Amino acid sequence: MLDLGPGSGDQLHHYAASASSVAEIYGVEPAGTLHAKLALKADEAGFEGKYRILGCGAEPDSLVPALEKEGLLARGSEPFDEIVSIRVLCGVPEVKETVDGLYALLKPGGRLIVMEHVAAPGITVARVIQGMYMWIGGWKFWMGGCCLDRDTERLLRGAGKWRDVDLKTLNPWSTIPQIVGVLVKE
Repeated sequence: MLDLGPGSGDQLHHYAASASSVAEIYGVEPAGTLHAKLALKADEAGFEGKYRILGCGAEPDSLVPALEKEGLLARGSEPFDEIVSIRVLCGVPEVKETVDGLYALLKPGGRLIVMEHVAAPGITVARVIQGMYMWIGGWKFWMGGCCLDRDTERLLRGAGKWRDVDLKTLNPWSTIPQIVGVLVKE
């Protein structure tokens, strides 16, 4: 499993029920100051000895060398059964390149689980406010690079051939709507 942007590990308790069936998890966390707490939370969730922290980003130019160093890409170009991305794709600089790279890392039948900030659908007040947030520049600066105006769902669907796509938009009327769901690689 590849866990993108786990931060300090506050979401790891959600995975705890399946800890015994997981062989390895690679946590991709560029913020080194969070690594100690992340390691502690991984152990508390039952992943002691199974959770490896990679100090890199989700972008291919950062992630691929880290995975090569771990020897994962030597086994083949599709090492992961599951990739989890919670509020990561809204902040990567080259989202299309990153999404395409993640698709390439999934095994056939592998799942990409997402919860991501996205652009509000249609021409609505929420979409106009998102544009103002982005134009002013403060949102992106204060929110770690988060871009509210991305059509992440379209990029995910277009990354490759999916056997199943189950994505839902939460709070589409909001200035911070999200897509949540699972894509299964063909």
